[in-house]
Amino acid sequence: MAKYQTGKHLEAFILLYLSQSSAHGGSVLQWLHEALPNVWTIDSGRVYRVLRELEESGALESHWVTEDIGAPLREYTLTDFGKHQLALWRDEISVRRDSLSRFLSWYEAWLGDQPQQ
Repeated sequence: MAKYQTGKHLEAFILLYLSQSSAHGGSVLQWLHEALPNVWTIDSGRVYRVLRELEESGALESHWVTEDIGAPLREYTLTDFGKHQLALWRDEISVRRDSLSRFLSWYEAWLGDQPQQ
């Protein structure tokens, strides 16, 4: 079975998850593994880099959560700018979905025109 990278849409999935509630990086990573198709490869290092990039851009804010037991965790929260970025992702993904649907329709029509073997 082929494996696929999350590619440029990883940012969109992270923003979407954090739109539900604040979370630490490990929680984001776990959700990505559970929510995305098994054929996708999720690079944990890339997830943490994207979280930092989103924070640097102003789409996320973070703070340290310290508990009596265990290491401190950096918890991320979506900002208003992050909500705007998420809406832009929705627009882009919608256009991409329509384009890919068109491709698949044309491909399936092409297959239907091929001689049977």
